[in-house]
Amino acid sequence: MQIWRGAGVRDAIGRSLGPDAIVVGRPGRPSPSWLAALPFGPDQFFLGGPSGPRGGEDLTELLALLLSALPQTAHRIYHYDPTWSAEVEQAFMGAGFQDFVHRYTMWRPLPAPSSPDPARLTFEALRQDNESAFIAAYTSCLVGCLSPMSREDADDPSAALRFQMQQDHGPGGRQWLLARTASGDAAGIALLDRYGPQLSDWVVTFVGTTETYRGRGYGRELLSSAAARATRAGARTLYLAVCQTNTPAVSLYRRLGFRTRETYRVFRKAHPTAFVTDA
Repeated sequence: MQIWRGAGVRDAIGRSLGPDAIVVGRPGRPSPSWLAALPFGPDQFFLGGPSGPRGGEDLTELLALLLSALPQTAHRIYHYDPTWSAEVEQAFMGAGFQDFVHRYTMWRPLPAPSSPDPARLTFEALRQDNESAFIAAYTSCLVGCLSPMSREDADDPSAALRFQMQQDHGPGGRQWLLARTASGDAAGIALLDRYGPQLSDWVVTFVGTTETYRGRGYGRELLSSAAARATRAGARTLYLAVCQTNTPAVSLYRRLGFRTRETYRVFRKAHPTAFVTDA
């Protein structure tokens, strides 16, 4: 078994997975003889591979080597392949991770629902002079939140929001939107990212309504506005992720035309500087 990083990944599996990818496997052997950890932040990784027939490789050895190669700052591991769920669970929980939460990836084709009535909500982008308003709105969105991932952020919402602001999730950039009522009150916020090979897909990384304005239909309007913006930018598909236990959010997304694409698990290890928001 070997460990490849960065440019060496191409030698391992014959493809580029980015300069910070970590791959473990046997030299000179094709898939499924490898596992990859694909970072999307300083402390979060997607677990990629292996493929092929179950039992064809020593997955236990591959997982152990990958765990040894992960940085000590690794806080969350996202695992999408249900074929290997038992082996992955045993390895990561044995290494001190928790089976933190199960989530849905949901999607809907665009064009989107109609844009919100501008007399009801207006939207402004994040700027240096309104950052404090964004932080205050985000803090309010997290009050009583049902998502375990967002409840973590409630311990220090300012740091959590700034962590998200600093992330670069792709060449398309990201958009923070602050929704205000006609009277100027903050009703909610949304975070959008472009992704995909042609930037033709967009993802809602976070959406939430402030405590005062919950239950009034503003969540629907926030998502409709996000979809309308993505449509105007040429997007064909809108994605979001949601914890399976957050049934009110799941129900809202389904009423808006979102459908479940896949389920996945998040393994978590306590780390004092990790902050992740949740749609």
